[in-house]
Amino acid sequence: MRFLNLASALLVIGGLAACAPAPQASQDSPEIAAASTAWLEALNAGDVEGIVATYTADARILPPNAEIAVGPDAVRAVFGGMIDAGLGGGIETVEIRAAGDIGYHVGRFTLETADGTTVDQGKFIETWRQIDGEWKISNDMFGSDLPAMAPVGTTLAITHEVEDADRWLAAWQGEGSRHELFAEHGAPHVRVFQSSGNPNLIELLVDVEDMEAFQAFLDSPAGARAKAEDGVKSETMVVFAEVR
Repeated sequence: MRFLNLASALLVIGGLAACAPAPQASQDSPEIAAASTAWLEALNAGDVEGIVATYTADARILPPNAEIAVGPDAVRAVFGGMIDAGLGGGIETVEIRAAGDIGYHVGRFTLETADGTTVDQGKFIETWRQIDGEWKISNDMFGSDLPAMAPVGTTLAITHEVEDADRWLAAWQGEGSRHELFAEHGAPHVRVFQSSGNPNLIELLVDVEDMEAFQAFLDSPAGARAKAEDGVKSETMVVFAEVR
């Protein structure tokens, strides 16, 4: 009787398995391709809200040299910083596939100034979700193909958000300012810019003479303390190295 019950159970399980729907095979997705084109058009048009609209409300942004950031404000900070720096670019798709309501996009990117000068190039991978019939980016990870350490004697463009613009700007003025601190650690010349549309969005152009010393300072407890005192939002920081 036990063997009979076991055989019956196996037949039932086998029947359920046979009735279960097979996993959907992935296929090329022209819909995700079209949404990616809309993302790029928004970047090149300087339309940060158009970029935000292509992401889910809980999207994760995984930029190089920074922590994971989540949500619309993270999207605005990262890509708004690029727009405010006068950057646009292009993408080259390697593969776009979707299965059901999940998809992915793998490709290469370039970042360029308004005159067409390439300032960065690299690769990206995005995951996409279909929500209410629309495809949106749920995770966006990208990284540069350029060397991680910029060469000695170069210029860095650094964008980031701060908690309080007045507090941050005060740290760069007068005796004992951040200008002096940077000069002590290999970066003698810093120019400070503030977004007209978002006062808490800052850009620095940093002339670095000793990259090893400057990087060591940024990674040190003293560097972390300075960022905390000035209210720098580290997760929004994006660094561009001059290409020569």
